[in-house]
Amino acid sequence: QQQQQQQHGQDPSQPTTMERQVSEGTARKWANAEMLSKKGSILMVATLGFGTIEFLLPCIALFEEASSRDRAYFLGTVFFGGFFGVAFSLFQDLTWDMLPADVDFANAMGFSTMSRLLGIGLGNFVGGLMLDMFLDTSTPGLVLYGVKGYILMCFWSGGSVFLSSALARSALRMAQEVGTKAEPIPSAEPAAAA
Repeated sequence: QQQQQQQHGQDPSQPTTMERQVSEGTARKWANAEMLSKKGSILMVATLGFGTIEFLLPCIALFEEASSRDRAYFLGTVFFGGFFGVAFSLFQDLTWDMLPADVDFANAMGFSTMSRLLGIGLGNFVGGLMLDMFLDTSTPGLVLYGVKGYILMCFWSGGSVFLSSALARSALRMAQEVGTKAEPIPSAEPAAAA
């Protein structure tokens, strides 16, 4: 480590960033169980809200007039976007809050981001395959999908959201249990003033 610090022009006698944070008393502590409960409840409502909207999106096909379908679609997407935005931002916040104080934050958050991107990619791939199963080739030059394809895709997506909601709830319960039992990490406690 000293060789690396010398190669990067750092003084090896100076503490690293992590050592400096601990020694200056700025290290994080485990998240409060009550705070996790409040944020977790909001996350669950938001997640179940946009999951429900995903299940309901195919109902737009029930409207006969195109203008009515457009209005229903735009209204649905406004609520979907609101619920999704709240869920996404709270999920990021809670992921950060639930990490133990002695974890490598960059690696943990990087893994979280890569896992999310993998899920997005696989979900889009599977959704595209589902739609392609119902490709309507009756009109040359137009790419049209049958309503059944959208129903299948939206139920797949909504079901995935509900499953992820259950997994998130489980993780929140475990974090709340740890939060109520957590002792401050001795090395993360600020040094007593002399």
